[in-house]
Amino acid sequence: MEKESRITGPATIWNKNFICVMISNFMLCMAHFSINPLVATYAEFLHATPRLIGLLAGMFFGVALAMRPFTGTVVTKIDKKKLLVFVFVLGAVANIGYALFHSIPAFVAFRIIHGLQFSLVGLVLTTLAGDNVPKDKMISGIGIFGISGASASAIAPSIGDSLIRFGMGIRGETFGFTILFLYGAVIFIIAIIPAMMIASDNKTKEEVASVGAWYKTIFSIHALPIMFIVFMVMIPHSMIHTYMFDFGREQGIAGISIFYLALAITLTVTRPLSGMLTDKLGLEKIMYPGLTLMAVSMFVIGSSNDLVMAVVGAVMFAVGFGSTQPSFSAMCMQMESPIKRGVASNTLYIGLDLGLFLGPVVGGVVRDVGNFSIMYRTAAVPIVIAIIAFAIILPVYRRRINELEDMDAP
Repeated sequence: MEKESRITGPATIWNKNFICVMISNFMLCMAHFSINPLVATYAEFLHATPRLIGLLAGMFFGVALAMRPFTGTVVTKIDKKKLLVFVFVLGAVANIGYALFHSIPAFVAFRIIHGLQFSLVGLVLTTLAGDNVPKDKMISGIGIFGISGASASAIAPSIGDSLIRFGMGIRGETFGFTILFLYGAVIFIIAIIPAMMIASDNKTKEEVASVGAWYKTIFSIHALPIMFIVFMVMIPHSMIHTYMFDFGREQGIAGISIFYLALAITLTVTRPLSGMLTDKLGLEKIMYPGLTLMAVSMFVIGSSNDLVMAVVGAVMFAVGFGSTQPSFSAMCMQMESPIKRGVASNTLYIGLDLGLFLGPVVGGVVRDVGNFSIMYRTAAVPIVIAIIAFAIILPVYRRRINELEDMDAP
């Protein structure tokens, strides 16, 4: 009975562990999306050049990428509950450092610590979500899991912007950023509570040993094609979350924080709905329209000269992104056995980190020689490449699923 439950997972999506994982992810995203959209603004406040701003924004994800050779081993062999508590503490430390020391060298130092935290936290949460949903409802479960992040991102950017303005009104811009970063630290400390309520892994020594040496946990060769697609998609995604406030100022668009609100509300609706529709209709009928809509949305966003058009672009991007991301996460984990889901998720996050790292860097270079409008329109190119790649890897994915089902068959 125990063996069967470990293979199929829990009987229902809405179990205690899954709910605690969702709350933990909500708290993470409240801190992340309050701060990260304002990183470029903060770097400019520290008098960084446009290219240095792009590097500082992307370095967060570059550090996470550099840690990927080790994070797969850590998540596979160490209890994920303990890891989650540790990374929340690490996030609090990084934000306290941001709040106390306002200089580029200090920002770099604590950005590295924050990148280390990011290298583990998303991987741990995604793997925990996959572990705590029924196997036959993996895509739907991951879609529902995404609600927690999407709902947080609906309100977090506005909260971050409001906190800075509030602090500026009291004691100037420096104090505004201090208030913002202290807020992030408090959120991470509160997030420790639901993390502590998640059940431990209870992995056996035999299961851990079956994974193999540490270098076998860096990536899953089966999930590499999906990783490449995620890498391409995350390049424009990172540009949106790094430069939108600056784009709004360049275009003279007031109230650009509404862009993030529209993006997040749409994601909140789209992610769970897309998971259920994908389970019912199949990958092709959801993924191709979703990716195409994302590509078109980059032209709409880049051409925006008022808030209405920018919000239309946000909704289009969110529908496309929300329709595809649950499937990518689930596809990666479906490509491996349960004990190696952490390795599969680590592979996914290699692509995610690489895209999030290079997006702001490439965006900063394009901005330096052109403008934000050109940058966003150009960002449609990697999405087109992702569409082509998905068409190529879909048959490979299906063969792998059949192989694993044959291995599990009695």
